[in-house]
Formats: sequence, structure tokens, C-alpha cells
Amino acid sequence: MRMKTVSFLLGAGAVLVFQGIAWCAGGGAQDGGHGLNWFDFALRTGNFAILAFILYKLLSKPISNFLVSRREDIQKLLADLEAKRREAEEVSAQYRARLAALDVETRKIVDELLAEGESEKSKILAAAEKQAEYIRQQAQLAAQQEVKVARDKLQEEIAELSIAAAEEILRKKIKADDQDRLVKDFMTRVVEAK
Repeated sequence: MRMKTVSFLLGAGAVLVFQGIAWCAGGGAQDGGHGLNWFDFALRTGNFAILAFILYKLLSKPISNFLVSRREDIQKLLADLEAKRREAEEVSAQYRARLAALDVETRKIVDELLAEGESEKSKILAAAEKQAEYIRQQAQLAAQQEVKVARDKLQEEIAELSIAAAEEILRKKIKADDQDRLVKDFMTRVVEAK
């Protein structure tokens, strides 16, 4: 309210100053230059004051409403811009947090994949060692089997050769008496065994 009054008084003063300048520029009073016509000046000043008062009464509310409305619009616009700025900062912070989380998640996935790779490597190496040990055992068993088979064949051959050599020796050295005696001993043993 005080601001309105000060504005009104400043405006009225400016009009009076400009009126005085205009009056002086006109060459003095209209009645032939004999001094200042104070009555005319008072009427003009009164007319101006009435006009200013009427304009003030008629225009003060719309102008005030316009200025208040304009101020509210500007404040609302500023509030909206501030809200949008805060919202943009929040979105920016969320995206920065997501990026940081994405970096952490990426690092975690890489570490997990490396750990899985090491685990698979260990499993593959363990399986390969088991397979190699199994193959080694099978080879040893096969070699032992081959050695046994070869030993058995060799023993059979030795036995066959020994029998053949013994038969040969017996044929050369055995006589009919020895043969009869061997048959009797054999028969006695068979009978006793029964």
C-alpha cells in the first residue's frame, strides 16, 4: 500500500514539473505576461489531481491484479523450473547410481565367470587325471595279463617239452620189467584210492 502511495505522489509531482516547464515555454501567462495566474494554475492542478485520482481508482485494481498475477505467474514458473531442475537432478542421480551399480554388477559377473572358468578348469584337470590314472591302471592290468598269459604259455611249453623229453628219456631207458612194475604200482594206487 505504501509503495502505491509513493508511486502516485512521484507521478503527480512529475506531471506538475512537466506542466510548469510547458507553461514557462509558452511565454508566461496567457493574459499578456503579467505574472502567474494562480487561480488558473490551481484549477489545472485540481483537474490534474482529479484526473489522476480517477485514473488511480479505475486502473489501480486492474494494474495491481495484473502485476500480482504476473508476479504469481513468474513465481509459479520459477517454482516449476526449480521442481524440474530438482527432478532432473534426481533422474541424473538415479542414472549415476545405476551406472555405478552396473559397473559393480559387471565386475561381479566378470569375477563370477572367471571363478567358474577356474572351477571348470580344475574339474577338467581332475577328470583328466582320473582318466589318465584309469588308463594307466588298465594298461598295467593288461600288461600283467599279457605277462601272465605269456608265463602260462611258457610254462605249458616247458611242461610239454619236459614231458616230451621225459617220454623220450623213458622210451630210451625203460625196459619191459620197468614197464610192468610201473603199471602194477599204478593199479595198486588206483585201487587204494577207491
